[in-house]
Amino acid sequence: MGAYLSKEHVSVKLFIDEEKNKVLFVQAGKDFLDVLLSFLTLPLGTIARLVSKNSNIQKVRVGSISSLYDSVVNLDEKQFWTPVCKEMLLRPRNSMEEYCQRIKLNIDDTEKMKYFVCENQNCSRESGALLSTFRNQKCKCGKPMNREIFLASSCTNEKVDYEGFVPDTASFIISDDLSVKPDTLSGTIFKPINLPESCNLDAIKQVTINVTRKEILDLLKCSLFSMTPLTHVFLKKNLVIENRNTQSISSFDTDCRDQKSKSREKKISVKLLVRKSSNTVLFALGGEDFADFVISLLTFPLGGVEYMLNGKSYMGSIDNLYQSISVLDHCNYLRSPDLVDKLNKSRLAHQFKICNQILPIDEASAFNYACYSKKEMYGEVRSSLVASNGCSWSFFDTCVHLEYLEPQSSTGEAYNRFAIGGRGFTKKPALYMVSDDLIVTPGSSTSAISVLTKLRIPLSDVVECDIDIGKNESLSIVKASLISSSALTNGFGPFLTKFT
Repeated sequence: MGAYLSKEHVSVKLFIDEEKNKVLFVQAGKDFLDVLLSFLTLPLGTIARLVSKNSNIQKVRVGSISSLYDSVVNLDEKQFWTPVCKEMLLRPRNSMEEYCQRIKLNIDDTEKMKYFVCENQNCSRESGALLSTFRNQKCKCGKPMNREIFLASSCTNEKVDYEGFVPDTASFIISDDLSVKPDTLSGTIFKPINLPESCNLDAIKQVTINVTRKEILDLLKCSLFSMTPLTHVFLKKNLVIENRNTQSISSFDTDCRDQKSKSREKKISVKLLVRKSSNTVLFALGGEDFADFVISLLTFPLGGVEYMLNGKSYMGSIDNLYQSISVLDHCNYLRSPDLVDKLNKSRLAHQFKICNQILPIDEASAFNYACYSKKEMYGEVRSSLVASNGCSWSFFDTCVHLEYLEPQSSTGEAYNRFAIGGRGFTKKPALYMVSDDLIVTPGSSTSAISVLTKLRIPLSDVVECDIDIGKNESLSIVKASLISSSALTNGFGPFLTKFT
């Protein structure tokens, strides 16, 4: 937590109802809203890791995502195609990291993406050379790709303004439930702040405070569970954390985007062991495609999840924050018009989409790079990485076009950017057992016996079900995993016959 000891801060003006001991709203500028919007770009695995840290508020656990994260930590590396696969799940990349790296209080401690070529300089100068965004992957020549290469200072990827999300001069009114409105003269004077006519103006106190990274981490924690996160963080009110196991199961099959089933949609076959007396799923048993589906949830950005669920994740105040983007005038209150799409449909990072992806989420496109070697100077050959579209070559004597190395490859296979995605994370053939709270472990056909023995459940109280997971079922599981520690019971609930 060393990063959170920084004295960097952003200033906001609080408007507090002293009679009710409640934050009515805050008036804030670019720096604070940039931070709030960055929450939507964070992968679920990153969120699970960040909120497990101590700040002013105790560490918290998010639905079944936290237990899923912990189970991946405990999975043996031999279950994965390469050690990189496990790294991709535990420290997933943010597809908008270039924006987030430049905001004033970035709380994401994921290492910035770097580029590597083969340590054998002759290999990395050949036609069809490989480029990796992970250190020490094995090149096709067998040597490690550990030679870091940097973007040429004379050539940029594209002319993009990465300085956060909103303009420097913009001002915003952010209510206690994280609904965001521009501080504007349109409408009535009191419209942006929604003050009721009965409000006692004498009870409103204005306070300017400095917000540090530690408070931002507090705000992330509270925003996942509370409809009044500003009051919890800034007035130090206790936060009650509850995973909603009692949520109506039938609610999980509604409000998900693109509900129409397609005859040719991808399916994943699994077996469920259901306890009849409680109508709960004890565990699911499936192959590597099922394990990949579950563990890949850690790589999904929060905004992308909100998009799939049509802005109805029911995670605290996150829905309000997400829906606020759509109503902002993108010409005046975002740094570029395309940021609406980038935030509303936050994408997986490049090379993070699995080949059998049944969820409707896209992967960020990648730049096509070439490696240019500068002429030898003082006995040293210096190479630079540049985008292969429209850069002056006059300063370089050689050019090698690079292909991305597939992160799951242990033999130096190039990544096919025209395919849907890589091969996945876990090796095949294999069986995996996934518990109700998404703990993933290697499984077997005898897993049921072990579980029933441990829980002292009689055979007469269980039933085995075969189910095919398609888009609707997968969306329901995602929704349940965010707010419940019984993700399979609540996720599969709408699709199972009740056995009681």
